[in-house]
Amino acid sequence: MSLKQTIYLALAVVALVIGIHRSTIDGIVASYWIFMLAVIFLMLFRMNKRES
Repeated sequence: MSLKQTIYLALAVVALVIGIHRSTIDGIVASYWIFMLAVIFLMLFRMNKRES
């Protein structure tokens, strides 16, 4: 696993944890964008994994 893949995966996990925390406080609608950010990081991780 390269450094770029590690960073993408770590950012996805962090965004997911923050999204879960914010959804318990504000609701799922207010934290939807954080979950989408996590999905984008996971997609970048997968795309980078296929290239190598």
